[in-house]
Amino acid sequence: MNKPFLLLALLCAFGFSSMAQQPAGNYDPHAAFNPLFYTQNGNEYRSANGYPGPKYWQNRADYHITANLDEVKNTVTGSVTITYKNNSPDKLPFLWLQLDQNLFSASSRGNSLIAAGSRYGARGEKVEGGYKIEGLSVSQKAKPVKFSSLTEDTRMQIRLDEPLAPNGDVITIKMNFSFVIPINGSDRMGHLATKNGEIFAIAQWFPRMSVYDDILGWNTLPYWGAGEFYCEFGDVDFSVTAPANHIVMGSGELLNPQEVLTAEQLTRWNAAKLSDKTIAIRSESEVTDPKSRPAKGTLTWKFKIKNTRDVAWASSKAFVLDAARINLPSGKKSLAVSAHPVESNGKDGYGRGVEYVKSSIEYYSKKWFEYPYPMAVNVASNVGGMEYPGIVFCGWKAKNASAWGVIDHEFGHTWFPMIVGSNERKFGWMDEGFNTFINGLSKAAFNNGEYQAKPENMQGVAKYLSNDALEYVMLSPDAMKEANIGVNLYYKPSWGLNVLRNHVLGADRFDYAFKKYIENWAYKHPSPFDFFRSMENGAGEDLSWFWRGWFMENWKTDQGISEVKELAKDGVRTGYDIVVANLEKMPMPVILEVKTKSGKSEVIKLPVDIWMRNKSWTVHYPTTEEVVSVTLDPEKVLPDSNSENNSWTK
Repeated sequence: MNKPFLLLALLCAFGFSSMAQQPAGNYDPHAAFNPLFYTQNGNEYRSANGYPGPKYWQNRADYHITANLDEVKNTVTGSVTITYKNNSPDKLPFLWLQLDQNLFSASSRGNSLIAAGSRYGARGEKVEGGYKIEGLSVSQKAKPVKFSSLTEDTRMQIRLDEPLAPNGDVITIKMNFSFVIPINGSDRMGHLATKNGEIFAIAQWFPRMSVYDDILGWNTLPYWGAGEFYCEFGDVDFSVTAPANHIVMGSGELLNPQEVLTAEQLTRWNAAKLSDKTIAIRSESEVTDPKSRPAKGTLTWKFKIKNTRDVAWASSKAFVLDAARINLPSGKKSLAVSAHPVESNGKDGYGRGVEYVKSSIEYYSKKWFEYPYPMAVNVASNVGGMEYPGIVFCGWKAKNASAWGVIDHEFGHTWFPMIVGSNERKFGWMDEGFNTFINGLSKAAFNNGEYQAKPENMQGVAKYLSNDALEYVMLSPDAMKEANIGVNLYYKPSWGLNVLRNHVLGADRFDYAFKKYIENWAYKHPSPFDFFRSMENGAGEDLSWFWRGWFMENWKTDQGISEVKELAKDGVRTGYDIVVANLEKMPMPVILEVKTKSGKSEVIKLPVDIWMRNKSWTVHYPTTEEVVSVTLDPEKVLPDSNSENNSWTK
């Protein structure tokens, strides 16, 4: 036989032998570990390491707003002055603004998309919502600028006769606005009737600039309800004029407490800034006492917040008001505040609200990044749970673990997306999923684990995730079935980060990389791939197999024990060969528990790398003892969708 033919024959025999040893299944190691995950190189704006590049830029929007609340007509009227700075290298011939209140117009696009009974609709209200805008003007250096404008649903375009110049040119936009407050505004704002008065939770309340970035240019997705927000950073000062018997709490620092609180309340307010224990600024018994509010017709509350992407506020004559000091790692202080009706005031509810706010923010500040705002206000309202810089709205009926959970979750959003300003319209998992993940750590730390939950059964989770009706994570929230949003945006990303932290990278490497991601993207706009690159660079690990299967696709994991073979030499047992097969598309590390007849138990852990070129892997277990059982993932910490093949018993 000639040599080339012999070589070919040997190669074929080897190839067929190798194929014959591979288990049946859907796993393809070359698809899972394909090295061509990143399709673009880093550039001067976004570096290959996942951090902002040396020429990273973003535009800036500062706001000056005045508003009036009419509690009889349930309306907000106001005026806004926007100072917009174009830091991009591009000329901007037109500008886009967000008009979120237009969702609640009967003719809105969102109204036609949102099914009856949806969380994200106005729930069949008869009130005609949406903005009325008047007095629109544009100027530069106090001189009028020629323009035309177009309003299309929840967006406004301002078309400039002369483009806004790149690299720092500034333009000023002014307008007056008003709207009727929906009772249930997509479960993000609204108003609630309580026995002592209406609670107004006001958000998405003024026209805001759309984001212009180096990824898409103008981000102009309409507001449809499910997808949240993508906003530019800037400073905001705003005032709210409300009936004098109301208490108003808002984002940032209350600038004039001496003008809007009684003398006694001001004393308590200042005392709370020095107290680690909750101080009642206005107690439950005082809510119905006319003396607990200044005897005037209206009062104007003034607030200011720096380097923020948004502001919100709440107003009511029904508020119990509590506060205490927040201690930050740098030595700075903030103020934890809870404003809620008497119906929510018990120790099983928001009577512990300040304690919850304080604990949550102190934990996240120490663990990840310091809380940046002068106050942290929790408002109990008919909004189930919604976050804004320095203020959150939480469901007024929440009790015990639910009250802790909603406060902790909504204030966890301070870090995602208030500090790390991701695009929630497109990638809701980058705020909800990351936040849900850090909430799990916070819950375990709170009050010696008072509300700690049992460890998640990830095998049960995997069976649920294997449902073909679930979309993949990397999809905009508005494109998902509403019933799937909780899993795809909140839980699946959180579960995935826990797997990475606990079973792939380890807590030290994960936490270091995650913290560096937060630090480098604070007050900036990261993309999903910036996150992926940040984590890989910070942890020193190629995780493309994980991003691909868990986020980009909806791949399943199924590891199984295909054989346990006893080995002997000269009639004496020397050990066992345990064959583990990877049967589905998503690889994972291997955790294997081996028990012997004497009662000895040993756990063997193998990295995910074993699946780079293999569909099965043989674990050699040396022992002279008799093995009686072998179990994959005994603690159920990995997302194995089929537990039927996870154990072998002699």
